[in-house]
Amino acid sequence: MVLPSSLSSYGSFTGDLFLYAPGRAAFESPSTAATAPPSSFHNNKKKCILLGGLTDGLIPVPYAKRLEECCIEHGFSMVQPILSSSYSGFGHGTLDRDCTELVELMEYLQTHRSSSSSTTTTTTTTTKDDNSKEEGECQFCLVGHSTGCQQIVHFLKVAPPAVRDQVCVAALQAPVSDREHGQVGDPAKYAQCLAKAQEMKQANQLDECMPRQAFFVPITARRFLDLQERGGKDDYFSSDYSDEELAARLSHVLMFRKTTTTTTTTTTTTATTKQRHVLVAFSGADEYVPASVDTQLLTNRLVQAMNSSLLGEKTKAPDSEDEPCGMATGICIPGANHNLSEPESAGREFVEQLGKLLKAINQQ
Repeated sequence: MVLPSSLSSYGSFTGDLFLYAPGRAAFESPSTAATAPPSSFHNNKKKCILLGGLTDGLIPVPYAKRLEECCIEHGFSMVQPILSSSYSGFGHGTLDRDCTELVELMEYLQTHRSSSSSTTTTTTTTTKDDNSKEEGECQFCLVGHSTGCQQIVHFLKVAPPAVRDQVCVAALQAPVSDREHGQVGDPAKYAQCLAKAQEMKQANQLDECMPRQAFFVPITARRFLDLQERGGKDDYFSSDYSDEELAARLSHVLMFRKTTTTTTTTTTTTATTKQRHVLVAFSGADEYVPASVDTQLLTNRLVQAMNSSLLGEKTKAPDSEDEPCGMATGICIPGANHNLSEPESAGREFVEQLGKLLKAINQQ
C-alpha cells in the first residue's frame, strides 16, 4: 500500500490563473479577503509580484502564504508569474529577457487586471507638472528570492521609466553571489568551466550549450558567464567588490524620472513626489554564502551602495534624467537559511519587515 504524501507546508492558494503573454501564465490571489468572489480578485491597483530563484516557479518559497496574508492586510494582491526562465529555463535565459517579460506582465496587469482597466489601457509616459501618480495607475511591490533579487535590480536599471516608476517597494530576500558560491564549492571545476565559457565566447558561441558537466541544468555559455564571471550581468551582490564597485551596480535602485515644469520664460526641474522603499534581507546562515563572508557586514554594504545616490555621491552621469527618492534598509536574520524555512521565525520576520514598508506606502 502506497501512503499518501504529506501535506505541503508551503500552503495552498485560491485565485485566478491567466495568460499575460502567449505561452506565459501568472497566478493572482485575492487582495481584499479570503472569501472575496473570484470576479473581484483582479480589481486592485496594488500588486505584489513574487519572483523566485533558479529552478523556482509557482510558490517558490515557504513564506509565500504568509506573504499573501500580508498583502491582503495592506490592500495588495499577490502575483506569481511563470517566466521563460522559471524552473530549468534559466539556463538559456538572460536578465534582459526576464526584464522584458516582467514589463509585459506589469503592463498586462495595469491594462486588464486593475480597477482602472475600464478607464485606462496604457502605461506609457505622460507629462504632469506635479508628477503625481496618474489616476488609475497601478502600484507594484516586487519581492525577489535569490536570483529573483537580480531580476529586480536589473529591472530597475533597464526597464522603461513609465513601468519602472510604478514600483513603490522592492524587497530582496537572499541576494547572494552565484559566482562566490561557485568558486567555493569546487574551485578546480569552476576554473575549468569558466575557461571553457570564455573560449566559447571568443568563438562566437555564446548561445551554444556548455558541456553537460558544467552545471546542473543545460546552460549556455552566455548565462554561465552572466552568473559565474566577475562583472557578469548577474554579478550584483559579490562581497569582494569595493564599495565604489557596489555603488556603481546598485545606486540606481532608488532612481525615478525627473520631471520638468515649463513656463513662458523658463524650464526648471522639479522634485519627484514618488518614493521607493527597498528592503535587503540577508540570512545569517545562508548555505549558499561562503563561510568567510560576514553576512551582517555585507548587508550593510549593499544598503549603503543603494543609498549612495541619496548622499550626493557621483554614481550617475551629470545629465542623467533620473533622480533618487526613497530609502534602502537592511536586516540580517540570525541563523536563517537561504529560503527562510529555518528557523520557523525567519519567514515571519522577513514578511513583518516588508509589511512595514507596505504600510508606509499606504500612508503616503
